[in-house]
Amino acid sequence: MAFEIKDIVRQRLGENYQLHDLYVNPTLVKVLRTIGFDKVYERAEGAYLYDREGRDYLDFLGGYSAMNLGRNHPAIKKVIRDTLDLDLPNMVQLDCSLLSGLLAEALVKVSPPHLDAVFLCNSGTEANEGAMKFARCATGRDKMLYMDKAFHGLSTGSLSMNGSMSFKEGFGQLLPADAVKLGDLSDLDMKLRTRQYAALFIEPIQGKGVN
Repeated sequence: MAFEIKDIVRQRLGENYQLHDLYVNPTLVKVLRTIGFDKVYERAEGAYLYDREGRDYLDFLGGYSAMNLGRNHPAIKKVIRDTLDLDLPNMVQLDCSLLSGLLAEALVKVSPPHLDAVFLCNSGTEANEGAMKFARCATGRDKMLYMDKAFHGLSTGSLSMNGSMSFKEGFGQLLPADAVKLGDLSDLDMKLRTRQYAALFIEPIQGKGVN
């Protein structure tokens, strides 16, 4: 039996919230329904989302900055299709991928001279986990310092540096980390002088953690 994803999506579009309520995240479904945002989007283009009734929505979240070029950008879609047509080997453990090497080379070319290597990862929280490991290895210290009301992700290490307790409840002992109030330079200076911290994590603009 052929697996036709286009047919499946057409047939079952509209079951989104029922499926997530049963199998994924019922709390998210409840929140979206409560605030009246349980829309069924069927198309996205650039900065706009389109629901089944033809209404368009200007998306100010943009996947929390993951969609900086907009959704379904034609140039990006073309590159993805062209790459799939090449039938390149992917996720070969005993291999060095050409594409990741080319990406790293391009990033180094636009980086300051002292940044000559790249750590590739899948998400912001994974980037923070990697940064924590680098800092702990380089300094020999295990404690992190972060800003009050910060949000750095939901994996264990990143969760340790979240300012909101609502994200941390129920997960037991996390990694050692202390908070400093945003703008309190005296407290920051005092803590840094103890030289017990491996790194200081700062968001240039605080977002999700602010409430």
